[in-house]
Amino acid sequence: MKKVYFLIGALILILALLIGASFIIDKKLEDDASFISDHIDVDKLETVNNIVQSKNKSAETASALTEMAVTAKETQLKKLNDSVYKHEIIVTDLGELKVDALLSDEEWQKRLDCGINQANINLSNKECSGLFYYDQIDPSLKQLYLEIYISLNNFVESFYVCSVNPDDIDYAFNCVMGDHPDIFYTNGYMFTKYTFGDDIVKIEFTPAYTMSKKESDEYMKRVKDYKEAFLKGIDKNADDYTKIKYTYEFIIYNTEYDLNAPQNQNILSVFVYGKSVCQGYSKAFQYLASSLGITSTLVVGYVGNNEGHAWNMVKCNGAYYYIDCTWGDSSYLENSFSIDSGGINFDYLNITTKELEITHVSDNFASLPICDKTEENYYVKEGLYFTELNEPQISLAFENAKMMGKDTIEFKCADINVYNQMGEYLLNQNHIFDYLSSDMESIKFMQNSDLYIYCFPLN
Repeated sequence: MKKVYFLIGALILILALLIGASFIIDKKLEDDASFISDHIDVDKLETVNNIVQSKNKSAETASALTEMAVTAKETQLKKLNDSVYKHEIIVTDLGELKVDALLSDEEWQKRLDCGINQANINLSNKECSGLFYYDQIDPSLKQLYLEIYISLNNFVESFYVCSVNPDDIDYAFNCVMGDHPDIFYTNGYMFTKYTFGDDIVKIEFTPAYTMSKKESDEYMKRVKDYKEAFLKGIDKNADDYTKIKYTYEFIIYNTEYDLNAPQNQNILSVFVYGKSVCQGYSKAFQYLASSLGITSTLVVGYVGNNEGHAWNMVKCNGAYYYIDCTWGDSSYLENSFSIDSGGINFDYLNITTKELEITHVSDNFASLPICDKTEENYYVKEGLYFTELNEPQISLAFENAKMMGKDTIEFKCADINVYNQMGEYLLNQNHIFDYLSSDMESIKFMQNSDLYIYCFPLN
């Protein structure tokens, strides 16, 4: 008799778990993460259905990437019933990868129907290799990254991911979005978490799409048209510095900073509407630079009084540098420091970590390398970098600027001592007029004391 009760109880437990897996709560995404929970008790079986909603925040509000509201307790789940629920092992080019979720045959088939299979994981692994966040992510999370990547590319409505750790899902999702600016049609995700007691048994991942696949395809045609126009102006065999500088200038020349720009958190704002904010600039730079074979990634943080901001890190001739396209656009910096005739500020083109941290604070979700090289800095490459007060170099710099038809000249000093010496020589001793038009009796100049830069008009 006791055996009968035991079997009945086991069946009730299995049935309750299956029923519990059917609960879904749907709610519109909001700017801040929210938490919803249903709690059902059936014979000591606890089935909790949680949905955490997360949206990529504007880079103007402290973070350009998602934040999660829930963490999970990691425990070892006892085996339930192999006839109903099972772990899965798949073997790929990445090696033997484990699906930690306990899935039924039906749930496993749903993954396969969505394109989450060995062939697609192998293919996506090749596609993503070389991307900054994918290469950096822990090997144990690469499969999760690829599953999310595949699901977004296929406009999958929902599927059961391999992981049962919400924090890992959040991290992998952010890495995917950080590597792929062309995924402009989602702004976050939801997930449904199922638990047995205190243990998570499976998680259903639900992307939040901002448009249909048809709409996305139509927008993508316009993005590709923009890219084609961009590629016509650059030799694909050019060196990394030339490609980066060209991309930087192209975006700034063709984009206006506008807080009210449509789609301003993705590449569409730049490529379709010609107006954007920092995250749009940064993702657009990343997308175009990548088309030229330049490794570039999105970095988020804040500037000034905790104003959210986004910029880029690039790999130029083997070394990492920082770039800020937004701060390169005079439509953003009304009081910009070094502006040439085209209205471009080059102060933040290929700078070091030390220089960046004077004004920018990274709040990135992943670690970043130290950028300490200066060889590919704009001022170094253009012969406008002074390690000492050098009168012949000053004269040559002014002559070259005039020959190029520039309205201004900018140059950078190696340190505060050179900066002060240059100010004493050119300004206090009035030698600046030795290099200007003879009819100029007074000038207005600009300076960036943070980066030791002077900017003078030539006319």
